[in-house]
Amino acid sequence: MEKSICWQVLFQRWPDSIPKQGIAVTSLNESITFSNFQISDYAVLFERDRPDTMGARSVIVPWEEIAAVKLTSPIESAQFQDMGFRRVGKVS
Repeated sequence: MEKSICWQVLFQRWPDSIPKQGIAVTSLNESITFSNFQISDYAVLFERDRPDTMGARSVIVPWEEIAAVKLTSPIESAQFQDMGFRRVGKVS
């Protein structure tokens, strides 16, 4: 599966139980802290609660430029199932 499709599916399936905040890392190694987001067929719009050093509060990133997403809120592992994740092996 193409990397951009993986990110698009993840953001489309983002459950209400997980806060829409975190840090997106781009392929240029830029970290974008976001407090909300919106999606389109081709990109994601990250919204910030504070402007960056250049004064921008929103950043539009094409799906293929996302390298990683870091979540900053404590989240129960079961909540990730709505995003398509599942446990493997023996659960203790």
